[in-house]
Amino acid sequence: MADELDFSVPQAKKRKGPGNSIIIILLLAVLAVGVAGLWQSKKSGNKSTAQVSLTAGQLKELASKLASRNFYAEAVEAWKQYLETARLSSEEEARTLFTMGDLLLKADKPEEALGYFYRSEMVKQVPELKGQINEKIKECFEKAGQFAALRYEIMERTSYKPTEEDSGSEVVAQVGAEKITAAQLGAMLEDQLDVQLRQYKELLPPEQFNAQKEAVRSQFDNPQVRLQFLGQMMAEEALQREALAEKLDEDTTIKQQLQRMRRQFLAEQYLNEQLAGKTHVDEVDVQTYYQAHKDNYKLPGQAQISHILLDTKEKADKALERLNKGEDFEKVAQEMSQDEVTKEAGGKIVGVVLNEKVIPGLGKVEGVAEKIFASKANTVLPEPVKSGRGWHVILVRSVTPAEEKKLEDVKDEIYQRLSSRKRQELQQELIKQLLDKYNIVIHQDVIMKTKPAPAEQKEKK
Repeated sequence: MADELDFSVPQAKKRKGPGNSIIIILLLAVLAVGVAGLWQSKKSGNKSTAQVSLTAGQLKELASKLASRNFYAEAVEAWKQYLETARLSSEEEARTLFTMGDLLLKADKPEEALGYFYRSEMVKQVPELKGQINEKIKECFEKAGQFAALRYEIMERTSYKPTEEDSGSEVVAQVGAEKITAAQLGAMLEDQLDVQLRQYKELLPPEQFNAQKEAVRSQFDNPQVRLQFLGQMMAEEALQREALAEKLDEDTTIKQQLQRMRRQFLAEQYLNEQLAGKTHVDEVDVQTYYQAHKDNYKLPGQAQISHILLDTKEKADKALERLNKGEDFEKVAQEMSQDEVTKEAGGKIVGVVLNEKVIPGLGKVEGVAEKIFASKANTVLPEPVKSGRGWHVILVRSVTPAEEKKLEDVKDEIYQRLSSRKRQELQQELIKQLLDKYNIVIHQDVIMKTKPAPAEQKEKK
């Protein structure tokens, strides 16, 4: 068609000479530079993104910080980046992989954790980690509820198999393929003994603590006690396995309780470690405290009395007159007392403690206790005594004055008191330091003015 549009480019007139070649070369050069610049720009742009990444040291610090705040899964991600960035020896890599597995186990991801423990021992067999890896792998299978797989795993790991040379290699119990020997049972009992006595170690004098420890240890030598301990432990193992099989450990409430128990246990263990050996009290401390507080260590005075209860002072004076003439106290009490019990007993016998100044049968009457303890045995007080019940004629039958306790008798009591006080002071000081270190603030004013929600609102929630 004549009217069809022509999209062809008009050809320029050809020019003779080298000018055309030079221009073409220059254009190609410019084009090449432009393409190279575009590629370099793209490359540098990608690289700029990588340059904002953290260094190996920063990644390690980040992972530790996240783990310390219980963000275990996030900490594992930081460790992954650290492995990719840092140049580690095989032992360092094995240790890092172990740490990642431990964090995943704390994050309730036993299946993932298991892989890292396997990788750790494959990268390098670190002697220090061998026993820990065995225990962690066992814990992974238990948490995952894979007890059949655990049985085969234990069979392959010789660390769980007793050797024939062991003196206590007799098998006392079995949990699937895992065998518990007499020697292992003994070690468990020793651990239990340490746990039971740890809280008393700082509160008792060394000789008393050692005596207590030996007494408890002797109980564990009893076969019946050992059997009872083993039975309880196996029952707990069976119940725990069934709970894991039913995934009770995945329940949110139970997780929170376990976390709370873990926090309390770790806090207590750290506190014990920090205060170990610092709450000791020596003999000089005990003696000094005793000398300064002797009045607190007295056996109270005691007196045995009989009394005749009358409703008027005239009757009391009449009874006292008869007694002063030599009549028998029991006879006068039976004839005149208005208290039936006193009549039958011939004058009710009661005990009196001077420090309390309270007289059984009379109550608290000012000055009477002092008069009783100032009297001799088998004498009648010269004047009747008035109480809320009436008038009393009192016969002092015997008097035992207050007696100061000897240091030997109260030494252990003082030791415990001083040790406990010192522990409390050190504990308060340590906690204050840690509260400051982690910027922990308790707003007491807010707590004190906060009112609990009404019962109806609580039920709706």
